[in-house]
Amino acid sequence: MRDDSVPQPFLVAFPMEEDDPRIMLDPMYFAGLDEVGLFLVDLSRLYARAFVQSGRARDMRDALDQIQEIFDADITEPLLEEEGEG
Repeated sequence: MRDDSVPQPFLVAFPMEEDDPRIMLDPMYFAGLDEVGLFLVDLSRLYARAFVQSGRARDMRDALDQIQEIFDADITEPLLEEEGEG
């Protein structure tokens, strides 16, 4: 049984070989897939900002465009599809 009085991580990521992170998700955290979409947008913005601040992207628009480009390409046809994932 889950104890909601103690905060639990809903996303845990570990670095793996060849820069391919292993990510585990708790599907009970989000009420619906629309919330997952909003979370992905927020996460994209956070990473874009971090890349701009570290000098790895020119500006927010450039960073978000790059993130969206690979996201759109990969969600349509995954670059790496493992059994049970995709």
